[in-house]
Parts: sequence; C-alpha cells; structure tokens
Amino acid sequence: MARELSSKFIHDLHENGPLYPFLEFVRKDTSLDMQIRPDEVHIYYRGIALLIVRLRAGKYDMLFNQNYLTKSYPVDLPSVDNTLMDEPERWIDIFAELKTCIDVYLSCNEKTVYSCEEQVVVKDFLQTTMRENSYSAVAPRTDYHITDIDCQSSFSTGVVMRFDMLGVYLPSEIGARIDPNPALAVFAMRFGAMNLTGPYGLIPYLDKLFKLVDETHALQELAEEVENVFYQRKELMLPGSQVGHKGGLREIISNKPHLIINLANQEPEGSKLAELLESKKLQSVVGLLSDSLDVKFVHSRFMGYGIYRKCLYSIDEVKNIL
Repeated sequence: MARELSSKFIHDLHENGPLYPFLEFVRKDTSLDMQIRPDEVHIYYRGIALLIVRLRAGKYDMLFNQNYLTKSYPVDLPSVDNTLMDEPERWIDIFAELKTCIDVYLSCNEKTVYSCEEQVVVKDFLQTTMRENSYSAVAPRTDYHITDIDCQSSFSTGVVMRFDMLGVYLPSEIGARIDPNPALAVFAMRFGAMNLTGPYGLIPYLDKLFKLVDETHALQELAEEVENVFYQRKELMLPGSQVGHKGGLREIISNKPHLIINLANQEPEGSKLAELLESKKLQSVVGLLSDSLDVKFVHSRFMGYGIYRKCLYSIDEVKNIL
C-alpha cells in the first residue's frame, strides 16, 4: 500500500473536516509533527507517535501506544480500547498529558533505550533534525528538506525497509554552487558510539540498503513516494512544507540520490568510530552503494543539526576530520 493519504483522508483533514482540529493543533505546536503513512497520520512528539489516526473501513481509529504509560504517571485515555473515536477534541485536550507520558517513559528507560532495537533515543534526534532542516528559523538556509522520519516503505520486489529519514536535496544559493540539481535524499543516523556497531549498527543497515537498490528500481519508486508525501504535506500546509519548486519535483527521479550518513554526538577520541571508518567492510559497502547513490558523511557547521552541502564529506575525507 502506497505511503500516502486517500482523497477522503485529505478532505477530512482540511478546514471544516472532522479531523481538522488535529491539523490545526500540529500547525501551532512546533514540538509536534504530522507524519504521513498509508491512510494514516502519526502525530510525533520527540520522535515517538503521540497519536495514530487511521482510516479503516470508512471509520477512524485513534490510538495511543499504552506501552508508554507508566505506573508513575497514569493517564485516563478517552476510550478503553482506543478505537473508533471520532472526537479529536477529546484527544487534543490530553495532548499535554500524553507528552508527559512520553517524557516520563524516556526518563525511566534512559539506560535501556540506548541499546534497544527501536533505538528510541535516536528517534528523539530524528525529529530534532527534521525540525531544524524543515521549519526552524535556519531551515530556509539549509540544503535539505526532510519529509519523513522513522518511516517504512514497501517496494515492488517485495522488500520492506525502514528509513531513519527521507527527504529532498533542495539547495540553497550557496549549496547550488556545489551541486545545483535537486535529488532524493536518504538519511542514516547513528547516535553516539552505542549505536555504531552490532546488529542494528551502520554496516548492517547499509548492507540492507545495497541489497534493496542493487539492480532494482527501488530508488525510483522511493523518489516517487517522497514526491507524493512532499506534495501532500504542502497541500495540508504542514509546518515547513511551503518551500519552493512549485513546478514539480519530477527531476529528483532522474538525478542521482544522496545518501547522508549522520553520525551524531560522537566522542572526539572515540575509538569505535575510528575503527568503523577504517573497517574494510564499511569501505566496501560504501563503495558498492556509490554506484547508485552519492554517499556522504555530514559534519556539523559548529553546533546543531542543520545539514549543508558544503559540510558533506566522503568516507576518506571524514576520516581526516577525526
């Protein structure tokens, strides 16, 4: 199923539609973001779905993951089974409490989330990165517009793959001096040394990505999907969606996609990072991917998560920065 909203869902999110209160609230609260899924929207807070709104058999389900409820901070949800609720205001009234639930959950699980499969600690910074590059005060000057975080895409080959972030390279005036061509952007983020290696580290992820794109049309399918999401976000006037390219983004399909590797918050003397960058396995998979994607490592411009074309480096260049 395509990762997009049906015409009914879009209509119901517009003004006077039954779901408009959700959209209106997300537009006002920059700690939230509305992510588009196959006939679902996920309202994210700190990289976690605060609320999921799904269209099923003509009716809307509204779900909050009760795993985030803790004994130290109980909340009375609008519905015992959390289903078939079509009263957005009742949920919006407890958004502040649901945010606190997530805050408390992350605090209580701080020691375990660093190594868990879901990498919850990374999700927090995925949303931070999206905000800084898509709708913060500096966003108009960055070179990447992020449309999706923590999303899953299905391909005609039958493969399903989860992506940390997806978006579009839309160069600023300065970025265009280096590369003027808009392109699909795929991001891989690993936060701290604890997420560099192991079964959910960088190399297994890049291996899976190579198997996805090697001799398939997966990147073209992904570019088309991102384009659809890009324009549905524009139609809904979600924060940051009113960026250029009124004439269309079809050109991103024909231009070589960018793979941006964000190794966030790495210690200056981190031996794990040095070992990773020197490993023959990483250099091999980066070399293989380079036939299909322009693979770069992002370096911050002083502090922050803004991504600039001028601050992207090859694997050999980034080793010299250490």
